[in-house]
Amino acid sequence: MKKLLHVSFAFCLSLTLTLVLCPGSSGQTSGQGKVLGLGVITSMTGPMAPAFKPIFDALKPTEDLINQRGGVTVAGQQYSVKIVAEDDQSSPAGGIGAINKLVQQGIRFMMAPLFHVTHMAIMPIAEESKVVRIKFGSSTEEVNPRMRYSFYADSTLYNVEPCFDYLVKNYPKAKRIAIIMPDDPGVKFALDLNIKAIKKRGLQEVFTEKFRIGSEDFYPILTKALEQKPDAIDMPVSMVIWSAGIINQSRELGFNGPIFAPGLFGDINLVNSMVDKKYAYDVFHGGPDVFSDKMLPIVKDLRKLVGQTNQPFRMESTMSLDAFYPLLQCIEKANSLDPDRVVAAIESMNGIDTIYGKGRWGGQEFYDVNHVIIRPITISRIANGKVQQLDFIDK
Repeated sequence: MKKLLHVSFAFCLSLTLTLVLCPGSSGQTSGQGKVLGLGVITSMTGPMAPAFKPIFDALKPTEDLINQRGGVTVAGQQYSVKIVAEDDQSSPAGGIGAINKLVQQGIRFMMAPLFHVTHMAIMPIAEESKVVRIKFGSSTEEVNPRMRYSFYADSTLYNVEPCFDYLVKNYPKAKRIAIIMPDDPGVKFALDLNIKAIKKRGLQEVFTEKFRIGSEDFYPILTKALEQKPDAIDMPVSMVIWSAGIINQSRELGFNGPIFAPGLFGDINLVNSMVDKKYAYDVFHGGPDVFSDKMLPIVKDLRKLVGQTNQPFRMESTMSLDAFYPLLQCIEKANSLDPDRVVAAIESMNGIDTIYGKGRWGGQEFYDVNHVIIRPITISRIANGKVQQLDFIDK
């Protein structure tokens, strides 16, 4: 881990994992020394599997990278890590089965399922079992004072202000904003913050409507939106298939203003590949271009390892490293594998390294608890059919 600290959402997968399951996270001894098990719950089957496949594909490379850089050291003992993956089958019921399997194996540190309703379903079991969970999201239901063991490695709520600053600076004539987003109760707070940011800058919210999750035809909602003559389209929360659909279909209907997503489009390179090139302009979001030369060495190293597996490298490929990299620092800070001691260490820490630069623990203003890593935002955009990574911006 000492070496580690030096660098700076289409198909079903086989349930026969190539990962060798670790018996537990309490410091199991193998023929190669002590092993720390890290859990991951993700969708390997079901409708969410295509979006989350890059997460699974990058688990072994992530494990290898962490171990190449020294693993983690606790109480003078060096541990290698073993990532243990369980399938939530794209459903809350599947998530409950997955968390039970991890708990039975002694796993106490994990990346929680990204799908909000699945994480909510496993929370009672995870909290009772003292499973420290770290993930990405924006819901105050997932992180709050009642959830002692739940953390965000990044919250897109902190992307809202920088993205609106970028909009105002680069598109000063964009005054009328249309908001289009999925009908998901977990993102209500994100919508509220977007509306607040609009009012704060003297802009006008002229249209807001939610679409059903799973939608691919956005023409009806876009037709209604464009009747209000917006200057910009704001997608507070999105995924690749929605992002590409809204960009293509809005442009087909004649909209030529900026389209942006403070809460991420998904992988912007994949979005760009799905957008008609004549429509690929004035598009930006609060997320990284993971192929950019501006990425830190740790991201470049993971990109190389994933490339060696002949699997595509996406923004989602970084997520397990993005979660475990700071979590392992917290375990070292606690000098213990006891979940309560690790939580106490987190609550006493200030600075922390992330794969996108220096960060800090915060979140009190949104979540009433400092269980969120606040780190530099990486705005990237599509211009002239190409993806461009802008400078890192401190939040």
